[in-house]
Amino acid sequence: MSPGSRQEGFELPAPSQADQAKSLELIEQLVERMRDGPISFADYMATVLYHPTLGYYGSGQVAFGAGGDFITAPERSRFFTAGLAYEWHQARAVDLGGEILEIGAGSGRLAIDLLERLAADDALPERYTILEISPALAERQARNLRESLPPAVVERVRWIDAWSQLVWSGGIVVANEVLDAMPVERFRWWPGKPETAERLMVGFDGQRFVWQEQPPDAPLQAAVEAITARIERPIVTPRETVLAEYNPDLADWLGEMRAALGNGGETWVYLFDYGSHTADIYRGDRDEGTLKCHYRHLAHEDPFVYPGLQDITAWVDFQAVEQAARAAGFAIDGERSQAQWLLGTDVPRLVERELQARDSLTDQARLAQEFRELVMPTEMGERFRVMRLRIGD
Repeated sequence: MSPGSRQEGFELPAPSQADQAKSLELIEQLVERMRDGPISFADYMATVLYHPTLGYYGSGQVAFGAGGDFITAPERSRFFTAGLAYEWHQARAVDLGGEILEIGAGSGRLAIDLLERLAADDALPERYTILEISPALAERQARNLRESLPPAVVERVRWIDAWSQLVWSGGIVVANEVLDAMPVERFRWWPGKPETAERLMVGFDGQRFVWQEQPPDAPLQAAVEAITARIERPIVTPRETVLAEYNPDLADWLGEMRAALGNGGETWVYLFDYGSHTADIYRGDRDEGTLKCHYRHLAHEDPFVYPGLQDITAWVDFQAVEQAARAAGFAIDGERSQAQWLLGTDVPRLVERELQARDSLTDQARLAQEFRELVMPTEMGERFRVMRLRIGD
């Protein structure tokens, strides 16, 4: 029994011996839990990502940036954070509350750049709260903030690890690439035909983890019926059944957020993630669904490789998010592509000013490329989207 590395014709880079031992320990724990039968894929995904000492995020294994497994928008360019600074100024102009809450702060890059920019504008929030469930990541974020920001700025930041700890009086909430990393259930079906759905569980065959089909449980049956209602008409008719995913915890997560934010003050919530609308996500030609794994900047589709050492994500169905957010008590201010959002802020003017201030053609080219990566359809501009939820008038 080993973590494994082969993935459809190519070899993933081998982890260090220490990482392999860590992954093997996690495998042994999962196998023990499967003694009485297979477990749900959501349970498997939650374990390999969020186990407190062995999970990819829980243990702090995740590596952000150019030298890591993937690059988020804040790691790619500070122009992304400049867009959020614009939103903060807009919020303050209408007397929105004076707090910022960031959910899942990664390396702390977004918080550092945003607080640095707002300090320069003399527009710091009264309090900057980071909700981080991984102690290892919270420690990394705190260290990075202390190394990058003045003590007077850092002292405005506090960390919590549960919604119940939140003290909130209104302001803006930012969740960048949080939804795509929430555990999903996997199933096989004929898109648009709920009666064909089969639940995919995770078992162990003595050599490795394997998919095992079972009849749908009640939550999956309800989910595929809701998906079918949102599809309206299939974009592509499949030749056979295909794989797909849904987020079983989405409604509860949004409900917990809404309850925690309470009625303390008007709040705008920004959800940034890659995804699309229901009919596109559940197209009949997506044979393997939207599940993706990332290991050292290599993308593949096998979630059973290197448990605890790789990222696992699935596209976000923004129609499902809107539906669940309304049910939780949020108002919906709209949803758009990342490009549409950024181009609607003052960031294009900021880019122009910074280009004019640079004498070096190399610097100009680098800045232009940073902005293009955020807004071009072939980069992050179209497949990354933003939805704004609202509490209050």
